[in-house]
Amino acid sequence: MNKRRIDEIGIKYVESLKLYEEYAARIRNLIQDLVEVEGVEFYAIEGWAEPPAELLNILSTLEENDLPGVDLVTVRVLLRFPADVLRIEALIKSEFDVDSSRSLPSDSRVLKDPGRFGYPAVVYILSLSKSRSTLREWEKYKDLNFRLELRTLLQEAWATILPKVNRTVGTASEDEFTRELFLLGAMLEKADKGFLTLRDEIKSEALLIPPSAQKEPQPVAAETVFTDEELYQLFRDDTSLLGKWNSNAIHAGFPEFTPDADYLRESFSYLSDIFRASGIDTLQEVKRFLEDMDNDEKGSRQLKILHDTFRDNAKNWRVDPFSALFLLVLNFKWDALKDKDLTALNIKKGSDRISGVD
Repeated sequence: MNKRRIDEIGIKYVESLKLYEEYAARIRNLIQDLVEVEGVEFYAIEGWAEPPAELLNILSTLEENDLPGVDLVTVRVLLRFPADVLRIEALIKSEFDVDSSRSLPSDSRVLKDPGRFGYPAVVYILSLSKSRSTLREWEKYKDLNFRLELRTLLQEAWATILPKVNRTVGTASEDEFTRELFLLGAMLEKADKGFLTLRDEIKSEALLIPPSAQKEPQPVAAETVFTDEELYQLFRDDTSLLGKWNSNAIHAGFPEFTPDADYLRESFSYLSDIFRASGIDTLQEVKRFLEDMDNDEKGSRQLKILHDTFRDNAKNWRVDPFSALFLLVLNFKWDALKDKDLTALNIKKGSDRISGVD
């Protein structure tokens, strides 16, 4: 591809980089939530937009007709066992649209070829499903796809080490080198399956526990993005929530504040906005966040830290129960919020309202 064309694509990408970085963060958080709900253990989940310099390097090696194969956003899920890959595959097929022509699922002939070289991971090229892309908070990403890599830890080790080793081989020893890599890759793959076998053997020992001591697994309900009415009903159903967070705010040092019904409803509206903006957009996610804040009084301690940090100004803050939770989301989910347009999302307005800024 000629330099002029590369520069054109690079400039266009830099202009849209914020959107791609935001999309990478949202997708990464969404996949983590889906994996956690499914109950799959994972080592790490990473998500990133391709750095502009790396994109330019890639483009310099391609022809014009290769452009559709360039992935600008990648999410990588590092798993402990190969069987977990299959569980996540089923999950993502139900949650996203799959580009089958560019994906490499676990049942691919390439991965099953006994004469293949290397230890490749499962790869999917995905885009938002129609149902999710029509939601207000996801609509701007509807035309974007992303690359999802599912790897075990041993596959990640292989993918990380191989390029560095491969650069050292000379032409004369290429055949021998290739054979050695083939053997090492096969050993790693066998080790992956061996660890899985050990895990299953350990699980079989648990079958000796009397059935009465074992709990039946509960089906996991599909998560849907909440409406304001559903979120409000959650707080109405648990009448202790508002009283508890009002008390937590007072104990943290914020002045007692008794809002009227209209003020409280507006505070709820800002809380709903920040939940959605931070990726906490289902009732299950809200409940998990509230449980996390209760765990070891994590939320109460954070409110105390906030009060002490802004002690001089905090005496004038108006912190009702919904506002207390707003502050906790703002602090604990800042990584997901920091690159967004907080003014357009009403987050800045909600924050200013708590601190008394008109």
